[in-house]
Amino acid sequence: MNSVSLRRIGAITVRIISQFRRDPRTIALIVVAPILVMTLLGYITTEKRTTLTIGIVDLDQGFTLPPTPAGPGGQLVLGAELGRLLEERDLTLQTYPDETALLQSVRNEGLKGGLVIPAGFTTEVLTGKGFSGLRLVVEGSDSVLSADIARRFGQSVQLLPEAVAARLSELTGLGSGTPGVGPGAAVAGLLKPPGQPKVDYVYGGPALGSLSYFAPGFVAFAAFFFTFLLTCVSFLRERSSGTMERLLASPVKRAEIVLGYLLGFGFFALIQSLIILLFTVYVLQAKLAGSLASAFAIEAALVAVAVVMGIFFSFFARNELQVIQFIPIVIIPQVVVSGFVVPLETMWAPLRWLAYAMPMTYANRALRAVIIRGSDLGSTLGDVGILIGFVVLFTLLAARLIKRQVA
Repeated sequence: MNSVSLRRIGAITVRIISQFRRDPRTIALIVVAPILVMTLLGYITTEKRTTLTIGIVDLDQGFTLPPTPAGPGGQLVLGAELGRLLEERDLTLQTYPDETALLQSVRNEGLKGGLVIPAGFTTEVLTGKGFSGLRLVVEGSDSVLSADIARRFGQSVQLLPEAVAARLSELTGLGSGTPGVGPGAAVAGLLKPPGQPKVDYVYGGPALGSLSYFAPGFVAFAAFFFTFLLTCVSFLRERSSGTMERLLASPVKRAEIVLGYLLGFGFFALIQSLIILLFTVYVLQAKLAGSLASAFAIEAALVAVAVVMGIFFSFFARNELQVIQFIPIVIIPQVVVSGFVVPLETMWAPLRWLAYAMPMTYANRALRAVIIRGSDLGSTLGDVGILIGFVVLFTLLAARLIKRQVA
């Protein structure tokens, strides 16, 4: 057996390094891609204070405290105190006249949650009944956003005893020493309330399970990722094999070439996306509130975008290695900012603008509406229309690149 030659190993190593050194595009991707991905991941994992809008129905009539030698007395309204604490948690309150109007807005107008404060809330708390009269309503289709609203609400409720104690002291001037239904009884009832606020989910809820919550994002990501990668590699091989030159020498128009490849690659991409959807619903047992056909139609629009984007970006790759390097540039940012990991509502404004330029944002939103909320395809036509717009845009861009890159 021949001995291992360090010289030959070194020669191979030098050759590989030289190949990379002569390819500035690969070097740039090696440097830029990790910085981009880690910046996005670092941002979304850092706790931030962002403003959310929720509805409020405040029916609290308050409780009138009589004047004392030490204080003027006056009206104590715990609903107003709670509202102030919610606003300190960056929750903007939108007032509704009743619970019916609030729920209507949550179901149909995009409001993500709301709070119902009953008429006798202050009296109930002062008499030791606690916070059981409060009702927090969350839209529920986005588990992360629902948890964020519930967390801020919980923080506000925890701070309510201290805020009310200060208000009682201001009105009575007696601190917490008044017997009966006064500061002492009120604070004692607040600190250890026997009843806790009620949290209702309009859609989803704890019974839905984590898999069903994440199913829309998983389906969109898997369909887009595999389709984009398959199209990039396949179209690159078509170019390197000389097929594109022969097509350009024929009477076929450039747009016809792109549409032909879209239909050809799209046929297999649709089969793959259908397998992903069926496996998610029937094998993984993710709950599907809407129709399978509606979910598949949205997925079909997304894979069409993935095909034409794959064709477009393949023109910027010279080999399969560079195709792989498009993953952190094209795919991972879409996963991070499309609402799959972090809700758009809590995202930094510039990243939210970036998210609206990503096709997966609209696919995630439409699939969540069908899978979790049970919406029909008609209610998602706006998002589907934008996906079709992406198909048209990248078809035109790819058609312009064909002659310049191949001829």
